Amino acid sequence: MGYMKNRLFILVIIFFSVLICRGELLKLHHTSINVVDTAYNEVVYVHIAVDPYKKNPRVTYEMLSIGRRFHKYGGYDDYQCDSTFMSNPDFKPNHEEYVEWARQFEETLQDVIINLETNTLDYYYNKFWYCNRYSEPVPEFAWELEDGEEDVIGYRCRKARVKWRGREWTAWYSDIPVDAGPWKFRGLPGLILKMEDASGQHKIEAIGTKDDVYPMGYVDSLYSRRTREFAQKAEKDYCENFGKIIADSGMLLEPEEELKRLRRSNKRRFYAPIEIVGAE
Repeated sequence: MGYMKNRLFILVIIFFSVLICRGELLKLHHTSINVVDTAYNEVVYVHIAVDPYKKNPRVTYEMLSIGRRFHKYGGYDDYQCDSTFMSNPDFKPNHEEYVEWARQFEETLQDVIINLETNTLDYYYNKFWYCNRYSEPVPEFAWELEDGEEDVIGYRCRKARVKWRGREWTAWYSDIPVDAGPWKFRGLPGLILKMEDASGQHKIEAIGTKDDVYPMGYVDSLYSRRTREFAQKAEKDYCENFGKIIADSGMLLEPEEELKRLRRSNKRRFYAPIEIVGAE
């Protein structure tokens, strides 16, 4: 019974933490959104990630938004969320409507925003109470072009490989003249439409394109500015030590013995980072 109660408490905490974060974003979208560019093309990708400690892979839909001065890569849910606010600034749901609306979206927000003019990027990560951001120069990739071709959403793509931050990747790039791709990847002669890492933990493949024109922006008021190393370690700790973090949070009104059991449970969240902590 103790285990089931703890499980229920954890699910409730996760759910309401999502609503709290979304509630803050709801207010901030009306007052503090930073519009930096206009997107004129988008590529939608499906991302299949594998955590060796979890039974099932995680499938998410992600989107690359292409502007003239900025590129943005994040969850497709985030795009839908932004579109709701930007297309309808009077959208002010009541509590019941908001709960139903928030259920549509992932509990994790991750955005990579690349400034083409300064050659820098900002990464935003929001999961539970971890709301971190960091800036870094756009990475340089030591691509090796290889023989091999593959069709991806109707485009003939060529093959390249790279070792980067702890993983070895195979990329398939098109002749579309855009220097961009999933996540932070770029630096090939054309738009990257498919990527796989050698371990089999990640497969990211384009499934379609869009030509929506919309304001591209982000909200940064919620986020603590960190270094990349700090933010990545915080994410790793949160996912790998979730049970202990919840037990130590003070949000569970449970007897100490139940909290001790939760700390010992090794309960963890899904964790399959694209960039390995500590790798360069």
